[in-house]
Amino acid sequence: MRADTPGHSAKFGSYTIMHMETNKILDLQLVQSNEVGGSYHMEKEGLKRCLDKLESNGLAVDYIVTDRHPQIQKYLRDCNITQFYDVWHFEKGLSKKLDKLSKMKDCEVLKKWLHSIKNHVYWSAISSESGPEKVAKWNSLQNHIQNVHVHENHLFPKCEHPDKVSRDPKKWFQPGSIALHKVEKLLYNKRVLKDIEKLSHNFQTSSLEAFHSLILRFAPKNVIFPFIGMLCRGMHSKASENRTNIQLCR
Repeated sequence: MRADTPGHSAKFGSYTIMHMETNKILDLQLVQSNEVGGSYHMEKEGLKRCLDKLESNGLAVDYIVTDRHPQIQKYLRDCNITQFYDVWHFEKGLSKKLDKLSKMKDCEVLKKWLHSIKNHVYWSAISSESGPEKVAKWNSLQNHIQNVHVHENHLFPKCEHPDKVSRDPKKWFQPGSIALHKVEKLLYNKRVLKDIEKLSHNFQTSSLEAFHSLILRFAPKNVIFPFIGMLCRGMHSKASENRTNIQLCR
């Protein structure tokens, strides 16, 4: 969902459904915060309206890729709709926590691994076909950072990189160290493992984020428009995006 202002004081929120294979905007719903009792509830209402619109037009949803908004998770679960999480949104939040942890005393070794862990998030998702496989590959990192490259999980029994000796002996985490304990606590808690299992291995929301950037040309944030003005600008952006995609496919 795109809000008209940053933070939780937004008056309007536009929810957009995009067909990932074609990048075509299927629907855009504009929700006003006072309709739903506050800006926090706009995202769920926008999704509900979009899905109702698809259903009324005879379109079935195979699965949906979103961020990890708690209300959206519960709503889709209640509707028995399969949900996957966008990898970029998950990685961004996790990387912020890792960066903060790397600045703490006794965790300096983590700085050498920040980029690799970020890459491992993406690789675990896009190289897998099932949730358990994603988790198995993610868990392999716990051994890898200790210079152990054979694992007990049959879904991913061994690292795929070539066997080689690091020239930097201080690169590896030491078993039983404070740094390893803190990193494991962050990377392998129940919430993270649950989210890893649901990361999207096919499509991501990057095209939708690009569409949100396009909307800024017609409806800049912090510029006040009436409801009809916001709706017209959103619909014009939708038409412009779909027209561009049609031209690219020709």
